[in-house]
Amino acid sequence: MLGYSGLGATALGSQPSQWVSSVLRGRHHPLEHMLKVVAEAMKREFIPHLEGVRDTKLRRHSFIVPAFLNDRPQIYSIDMAHTDQGYWFRYTRHIIGGALTPLQIAATIGLAGSGTAALLPIDRWKRPLLNLVRAYNEKKILGRTVAKHLAQLAYSSHLATKDGTVGPDCLVIWRNSKRSLHKGGGAHEFFSHGVHAEGASIPTIANGMDLTALVQIIMEEMAPHWEKVHEAWEKGEEPPEFDGRGDAINQRLAQLPSTPDEKLR
Repeated sequence: MLGYSGLGATALGSQPSQWVSSVLRGRHHPLEHMLKVVAEAMKREFIPHLEGVRDTKLRRHSFIVPAFLNDRPQIYSIDMAHTDQGYWFRYTRHIIGGALTPLQIAATIGLAGSGTAALLPIDRWKRPLLNLVRAYNEKKILGRTVAKHLAQLAYSSHLATKDGTVGPDCLVIWRNSKRSLHKGGGAHEFFSHGVHAEGASIPTIANGMDLTALVQIIMEEMAPHWEKVHEAWEKGEEPPEFDGRGDAINQRLAQLPSTPDEKLR
C-alpha cells in the first residue's frame, strides 16, 4: 500500500495515486524493485510540478509504504523536499535499531505531511493505538474499531493544523499477515470528520494488471442488466437472462493500456 502527502492533483487534474498506478501497470517485479521504480520516476517527474508551489516549504512529497516482504511487516518511505541547496531525496526502509542489528524490526508507526506536528509527541496516543491493534490481531475486536480510532486521530490532526493543508476526510486500509490469526485478508473504510462515509474505489495494481480499470468496465457494462433484474424482482417476474454483452466487455478490456507510463501530466 502506498500512502502519500505533499503534491495533490496537478494543474491538469492528475492525482499521484493515478500516476503510481500508471507507473506500476504492466510490471511484475519483487516489492523492493517496484518501489525503486516509483522512486526513480518520482525524482524525474515530480520536480516540475512542485516548482509550481509558491511556498517553498510546501515543495515536498512523501510516499509511506507499509508492506509484507516474505510475509513479514516492513515500512518504507520515498521522500523529496526542497532545500536551499536544491531538492533532497531519500528512499529507505525504516527499522528499529541500526543496520547491523541482528534482528531488524520494522518501525511500528510512520508519519508524513503537514499534519505530523499536530500528532507530536506520539507517546500520548501510541500506546492506546497499539493496544487496539494487538486486540485486533488476537481477534478480540473488529478491524473497523481500529479504523475508526485512526480516523479520529487523523481528524484531530485536521482540526489542529490551521493552514488548511490537512483535510477532514481520510481513508484507512488494513491488511493481515498470512501468519496471523486472520490468515491474510483485510479491508478499507472511508471517513469524513472522523465518521464513516462512502468513498470511491482505490487504485489497485495486481501482477501488473490495473484491477480498478478492469472492474469499472465490467460494472458499467453489467449495470443495465442488473437494473432489469432488479425491476423484474420488484414486479415478481422472472429475471431476464444476461443479454450477452460479453463481446462489448472484451472489446473495452482490449483497449485498456497494459504498459507502464511514468509521465506525470
